Amino acid sequence: MMKKNLHPIDRIARGVIGIVIIGFLLLNNGYLQEPILEILLATFGVLNLISLISGWCPVYHLAGISSAKNK
Repeated sequence: MMKKNLHPIDRIARGVIGIVIIGFLLLNNGYLQEPILEILLATFGVLNLISLISGWCPVYHLAGISSAKNK
């Protein structure tokens, strides 16, 4: 089971970043000419949105970091 390791402010920041990146990719009108870069950005945006929803970050988990308040 995944224990939440993100503080609510951290989750909000990730949500904003994810929405901005996905929005940019949907509305870029060919500004990015490199499909690999678009795929990497989309992956990064989606992973940020998943972290927003779940409250868990795999990178924080691997590094042993937690910004969540310990009760």
